[in-house]
Amino acid sequence: MKHASILWTFLAFLIISCGKQETFDPKIIIAGKLDNSDAKEINIYLEQEIAVGSVADDGSFQVDFESESAENYNVRIGREGFTLFLNPGDSIFVEVDVNEFNESLTFHGDKVPENTYQFERDKLYRESGIGNMMELMGMEKDAYFSKKDEYFKILKSRLDELKLQEGVDKEFVKLEEAYNEYQPILMDSQYPMYNAYINKIPQDSVDFPKEEVKERLAGLDLSREDLLNSGSYKALIDRRIGDVVSEIMKEDTTLRGTSDGYEKARFMAMDRILTNQAVKDQFLFDFIKSNLEYRGPAHVKTSYDKFMAENQSPKLQAKMEKIKEKWDPIMPGKEVPDFSFVNIEGEEVKLSDLRGTLVYIDIWATWCGPCIAEHPHWDKMKEEYNDKDVSFLTVSIDDSKEPWVKMVNDKKMDGLQWFAANAWKSELAQHFMVNAIPRFLLLDKEGKIIDPSADRPSGNIRETVDKYL
Repeated sequence: MKHASILWTFLAFLIISCGKQETFDPKIIIAGKLDNSDAKEINIYLEQEIAVGSVADDGSFQVDFESESAENYNVRIGREGFTLFLNPGDSIFVEVDVNEFNESLTFHGDKVPENTYQFERDKLYRESGIGNMMELMGMEKDAYFSKKDEYFKILKSRLDELKLQEGVDKEFVKLEEAYNEYQPILMDSQYPMYNAYINKIPQDSVDFPKEEVKERLAGLDLSREDLLNSGSYKALIDRRIGDVVSEIMKEDTTLRGTSDGYEKARFMAMDRILTNQAVKDQFLFDFIKSNLEYRGPAHVKTSYDKFMAENQSPKLQAKMEKIKEKWDPIMPGKEVPDFSFVNIEGEEVKLSDLRGTLVYIDIWATWCGPCIAEHPHWDKMKEEYNDKDVSFLTVSIDDSKEPWVKMVNDKKMDGLQWFAANAWKSELAQHFMVNAIPRFLLLDKEGKIIDPSADRPSGNIRETVDKYL
């Protein structure tokens, strides 16, 4: 009875709210009830985390946030997750028994048909084997086509049924139709490379209609600005851009020997094939945004200035400026809080313990392959600067100490080995907006920032370190 009362309270709120929506309402409400869950919070993501809601002792929760347009939001409940398609002003109620997640998840309120379809589509993706890339792409050609075609045949049938329902969101339908049209082409374009890698054979020996796929890629309409929310469509355009980048770098071999050669080639490729300004703006934004978020303004100044000069979308410009502004508190010269950590001996340590030396920080985790790949370069550089006033500090953001302690001991990793509690949500990671690792920081002898996203030890960091010694 208590469970039912929570739902009816929410539905009553929904009816009242809907009756009052005469103007644009940016708020989205996701509420619900979890059974058999020990989750303490609900996390909502759109590229990055945008909202967090607490789960009450009885399993009920509610998360409110604002949005400007229809989006697909990723909802995380502990280790489980699903996607919700919602418009500004929408409210949805989610019920699920975590012990029977796939069988019990239900929706009430707005966008129920759309989100039920989407959840069933994602479940089919996993259960059909389409989501197992190594198994699917390792199949011989006929078996691959059979499995892929059966999956999309089922999806088309389900989407046709959804379209018959009254009031189904047209934007949602358009995006799902785009997925059914473009995802098969994307998969076909990837098959020869994956099949060759998995089966350890030359790519040109893979039996596949490569020329036919190449023609379909060449015939892709690159001007569909109405499909810029379609991941499959955008991935195909990105594939086309990548092919042109390869051609440009073959034409101009000097680009290969410069640090910004790939960036220049990519901009040239976009200028060459993207004639629709809205599409070009979006792809310029996406490329620069990822680099800006990871490396910071100082490392993307040329591309940032190019975007600001050429972009014709006020919305994208505002987003780019907002991302850049987030770096203001960690720009060179800014003070760094005296964060606390635990060293490998289990003792509490602080950044201030290293004052009087330059501090080169490696933020890493034991599960991160690129992080581990930097370790030999780190050790070599540490030996080179052994008699200099430089502290080489590695900070693990593993979810727990156990794998960190094991790797440090097993590999006999010496020097300053520290652990940051709460992983990605640790004070250090949050302060420096760490969204990918490895991430390197360089601080001066007073504990102020020299570079909030320094070069790797395998890169050109020595030049900067020498400058400040």
